[in-house]
Amino acid sequence: MNWHDWQSALLEAIADPAQQEPPAGLQLRAAGLAVYRNNYRVGLIDALSHSHPVCLQLVGEEFFTALARKYVKGHASHSGNLHLYGDAFADFIAGFAHCRDLPYLADVARLEWAVHRSYYAADIQPLDSGALAAIAPEQWDQLCFTPLPDVALCPAATPAASIWLAHRDGGSLEGILQRPAENTLVLRRHGEIQMLALDPARHAFYAALFKRQPLGNAIGPALQLDEGFDLQAALLGLFQPPLLSAIHLQGSST
Repeated sequence: MNWHDWQSALLEAIADPAQQEPPAGLQLRAAGLAVYRNNYRVGLIDALSHSHPVCLQLVGEEFFTALARKYVKGHASHSGNLHLYGDAFADFIAGFAHCRDLPYLADVARLEWAVHRSYYAADIQPLDSGALAAIAPEQWDQLCFTPLPDVALCPAATPAASIWLAHRDGGSLEGILQRPAENTLVLRRHGEIQMLALDPARHAFYAALFKRQPLGNAIGPALQLDEGFDLQAALLGLFQPPLLSAIHLQGSST
């Protein structure tokens, strides 16, 4: 077994808790594999702590570590870049029995992951609103939009953004949990993370657009939620602040 194959086999054994004994080709004792596996899990738990600091503050270090340990057991890292680890953590929390009394925790985790990914996203030149002028008005229904890598939508059934902001700034949660649900747009400007609150109609509109649905299809969900949906203002909101990297007509190459 060459060095590359040995590394691959070791990583596979470390990430698979069902392998109680290391493969023979590794020439490694079970105790040695356990050491590697423990260090690996500790690294992943630390990565989750780094990407979800407010969740850690909300539940305390002991509870968070137990929660993260449970997640790590069932979710291997598929990249050497630990900044990419944790994308399913919010969904895991939402289905975890011991978090049922904390209905906001999954929403906060989803928001924290969006903040984390936005911070580390690649820098790409944003699209200027002048790009729309190159498209004939009769073709606008066919327009598809590509968001910038640092832009993310975070739907929530709780006031997750207010909870996140209050805890990050060391404030009190008193009265915040009684606020209505908050859909949030996360983006990065000049190296700083920003959050913008979205009403349900605009959130539905942007969500459809960011899933590459053409403009003509994306308007419907927004109108179902608000008959007075302001399409012009919503389109302007895609450029101020800039949220897009590209546009193209449906069926054309991106």
